[in-house]
Amino acid sequence: MKIKSLLIIVTLFCTCTAHAQTPEEQFYNRLVLVSNDIESVKGDFTQIKEFKALDVKVISKGSFKYVRNDEIRFDYTEPRVMSIVVDGAIVKIIAGEKTTTYPLIGQRNAMAETAFIMDHCMKGHLHDLRTGYSLDYQDTGRYHKVTVRHRRNMPDNAFESIELLFDKDRYSLEEMAINERSGYVTTYTFTGMTVGFIR
Repeated sequence: MKIKSLLIIVTLFCTCTAHAQTPEEQFYNRLVLVSNDIESVKGDFTQIKEFKALDVKVISKGSFKYVRNDEIRFDYTEPRVMSIVVDGAIVKIIAGEKTTTYPLIGQRNAMAETAFIMDHCMKGHLHDLRTGYSLDYQDTGRYHKVTVRHRRNMPDNAFESIELLFDKDRYSLEEMAINERSGYVTTYTFTGMTVGFIR
């Protein structure tokens, strides 16, 4: 009888262990659940672009908007007026009457790749990027931090890494830092975000 009871306990322990998730798995699964309920997000952003070797820093500001299955939009208001719009499979840069268009997939420039990664971020499908990128997860205590890198170190890779910081409880994207191979580091900080939920 004791042996039988012991076998049952061992079986239950093994079953629970098999189903236990790592903190990384919990993060990605929770991000999917939270994102599935979101219809829209809007707020403000501050962009800091710096070239550390030359101690050069340019600060831009504007508004951010995400609408599910429609678009991701950065509308810059200072120091110059322009917009970056991710619309379906296209990235558009709008400055005055001029619009430059890039395909969202298959581009080797930092703008298009960042838009592609952010699109996955907002939809909660960050883990799907593993097919082409390596994802390193870290719990910093204050944030969930995910560092995105190319799986293969190719000469035409646009960036060394992209660091994403998510709020620990709300799972909202708070900061994104793009470390380009050219030496530039571009950091976006998002504030005043309001969320519209699917009804």
